[in-house]
Amino acid sequence: MIRRGIVLTTTLALVSLASCMTSRIGSYLEEPPPPPSFTSPDAETTLDASDIDSNIPMCAVTTCSFPWASCESSQFPCDTNLLNDNDNCGACGKRCSGGSFNNSTWTCVDGECGFSCTGVGFRNCDGKPENGCETSVRYDTKNCGACGTECPPGHLCEEGVCYDPCLAANRLDTCNGECTNLKTDDKNCGTCGTVCDPADPNKPPLPSDMRYGCSQGTCGNAQCKSPDKRDCNNDVSDGCEVTLHTNDNCTDCGDACPAGKTCMYNGLWFCGCADGETNCGVEGCKQLDDDPLHCGGCNRVCPGHGRPHFTPSCSLGVCGGRCDEHYADCDGITSNGCEVNTRVDNGNCGACGNACAPNQVCSEGRCLVAPCDAGPDPLAK
Repeated sequence: MIRRGIVLTTTLALVSLASCMTSRIGSYLEEPPPPPSFTSPDAETTLDASDIDSNIPMCAVTTCSFPWASCESSQFPCDTNLLNDNDNCGACGKRCSGGSFNNSTWTCVDGECGFSCTGVGFRNCDGKPENGCETSVRYDTKNCGACGTECPPGHLCEEGVCYDPCLAANRLDTCNGECTNLKTDDKNCGTCGTVCDPADPNKPPLPSDMRYGCSQGTCGNAQCKSPDKRDCNNDVSDGCEVTLHTNDNCTDCGDACPAGKTCMYNGLWFCGCADGETNCGVEGCKQLDDDPLHCGGCNRVCPGHGRPHFTPSCSLGVCGGRCDEHYADCDGITSNGCEVNTRVDNGNCGACGNACAPNQVCSEGRCLVAPCDAGPDPLAK
């Protein structure tokens, strides 16, 4: 038994055998704890020391209240939540056995094993959990954006949206059933089947990076061989003198990016990065002052990724980190992260070193007590 403000520790087991605390808690040291009880007691009968009246005799709680249970995998009394534990879903030993497969997983939700899709854009369109989430609604023309949404004939699906590839590529003409642009197609220039000669013998020789091709529906026009080069000065003698996709010529001749912007690619070339962001190459634009993967510099990763229950952080370009809620680093070893769950660990209940009595239940970070028989000569009330 305890009074308000008295911390229940294992030393109480050494107090006089005449006391209720000795008779109650001392017996737990000598005998195995009783089997878990899944009957929820009255809300007022399971408390912690801060909640009780100083005149009410209290003893340590050693039995479980649903949904908490002591299962074979338990480390501490009543540390398994039967509502969300994949290995003990609804009852000890009832495992959600589907596991993760083909962009899907089986998880315990409210005490029942449920099927769900995990991959981005994947769905279980055939309704068969045994083959997982087999359909990508991002690119499937028969299930574009959602199961059963079919694109029109000739259309493609990209990122869940149906589109006309001919329209997207500015090829509005048709030759032999295929879309083309008669103004620019070297194999169908002006009319279907009209092929341009890249080394037109009727034209003067060109620099090595140029050829003759179709422009405005006619052959014999000097063009750059590479789509990333341009003849910006209209002087064929020096060939294609400008390289595109730079800050001075991002999408075409003279398309210069404003100060602070960078020519970059995200499906299309454009002058990007918002104010305060830095272009980190293939990683894109990043805020270097608060991104733990780019903290103070591109690709400068803050330590701690992969440590259990630990989240790295970045503030003003300086790395840090914190334990996840209800977890703590009690052993001071960084490699194993925040190893203690202070919600259920009765040796570190609510905080490192805050030990409950042996076999006493730690629930939500509190050593639980409940009213009990005071006995003939109680130590405390």
